[in-house]
Amino acid sequence: KLILLDSLLQESSIAMSEADIPIDIAVRKLLDWLVSRRICSRSWHEGVTAIREKVGEAIGDMPEHQGIKELLTGSNINYFHCLKIVDFLKETELDSKNFFGSYGSQRMKDWQQIVKMYQGDNIYLAEAASVLTQNVVYEGPGIKKGIAKCDQIEQECDKKEENIRKRVLELEEEFKKECKELGISGDSSVKKEIIGLAKGLPETYQQIAEEAKGLDEACKMYEKFVKNMLDEGVTDEVLGNVRFLIEHGNVTTYEWKYREKPISVEENELIFEDEEGEEDGGGEIDFGEGAIDFGGEEEIDFGGGDEIDFGDSGAEIDFGDGEIDFGDIDVDMSAIVVEEGGHAGGVAKEEEALTILDNRRSRSTIIDELEELAGFLAQRLVETTSSGAKFNLVSGGEDHDPETLQKMIQQVEMLSSRLSEVKMQQLQLIRSSPAVVDRLVDRLKGKLKMAEKVKLGKVEIEKRREQVAKDRIESCKQLAIIVEKTKELQKDLEADISQRYKGRRVNIMGVVV
Repeated sequence: KLILLDSLLQESSIAMSEADIPIDIAVRKLLDWLVSRRICSRSWHEGVTAIREKVGEAIGDMPEHQGIKELLTGSNINYFHCLKIVDFLKETELDSKNFFGSYGSQRMKDWQQIVKMYQGDNIYLAEAASVLTQNVVYEGPGIKKGIAKCDQIEQECDKKEENIRKRVLELEEEFKKECKELGISGDSSVKKEIIGLAKGLPETYQQIAEEAKGLDEACKMYEKFVKNMLDEGVTDEVLGNVRFLIEHGNVTTYEWKYREKPISVEENELIFEDEEGEEDGGGEIDFGEGAIDFGGEEEIDFGGGDEIDFGDSGAEIDFGDGEIDFGDIDVDMSAIVVEEGGHAGGVAKEEEALTILDNRRSRSTIIDELEELAGFLAQRLVETTSSGAKFNLVSGGEDHDPETLQKMIQQVEMLSSRLSEVKMQQLQLIRSSPAVVDRLVDRLKGKLKMAEKVKLGKVEIEKRREQVAKDRIESCKQLAIIVEKTKELQKDLEADISQRYKGRRVNIMGVVV
């Protein structure tokens, strides 16, 4: 008896231990697991086509029920959905139930037939396992990848917007910088401002010529140094163009060239085309409101019918046969002055009519001499401030304190920089060729147009961002539906397989969506 009791206890413990051991199935191997244990057939696909056709026909005739609507939206119909639809039809088709417990409704018959077709060869298990694997391996990761792509596109949009903002600021800064170099605001008509500066350039030249008079002492210092360094009898001109500007001012090139004033100057008139807003009105002649009065209907009296007597009597004029006697008249030629040809007392025109600061050739020589003078003064300043200098440019003569030399250098450099600055160069080009204005305006406005064009790219980015946000929301909704349906399908499969193995716990592993 003890031996029999011991064997029974061992068998019960073995049975209890087997019931407690769970069945773990990897989701990727679930379909193979069902086929290998002969629960499902390898040719389960062949029966699915007929079932799908039957389901498509049955869906076309469904009653109004909230539970059925929720089942038919968001996912494909599987066997477990069909079971729930049959349960719902038991409520909606209750009137067609007969005494024997069967239903006369065609809807119920169709769905019961679909359930039986699914149960044949356990097709429903194979299909459910295939859908579960597809959701875990393909559908879920695909949607997640799409969401990640949306995040990446949003980051790219942020970078592009930042680049656009920087590019627009860069173009606007370039525009402001060039306007500042030209001395214009750029707020109103750019062309008007540039033309106004070009027309006011002679006044600027006049100011520079007045400021140049302050360089007289520096020029004399340099001239004295050069003459002391040269041999006796050498009469080379030192800073001749700068000295001429100091003594005579911004005169014409004619006077600078020939050292005499012209009788008249034929200035080259600057004509700027298409000056915006300068021409007011249509330029039409105002004839007034009334008509021109030509004296009413009265006619001009030409003296009636009398004719003019031209003396056509045939007589000829007698000029005589003698010659004209002019006599010996003395003419006083002392008051007549014959003007010389060429440059003496001539007319300044074309290039000679330009002032020496407006003439590119004479202006360049003046700038060169100013640089030469600045170099001399800088060396002189170094010599006066450095106690250890071994060689001096000026060994004797008048010395100047460093402050005076520093002021001289500042004056020279200021004049040289004013004549060489970008604004002055542009205005000089404009005065030499008015067509430069259009090119300059086009270049400045081109930067603003480019900035506007770049801003349009921001609009496209905003549209793309909105579309990506919509796609992201839609993808998140789809992912939530798939996660919910996948978990539900996993529970149904685990419960079905558990019933086939005497209620053992079944775990489908790796179901992560």
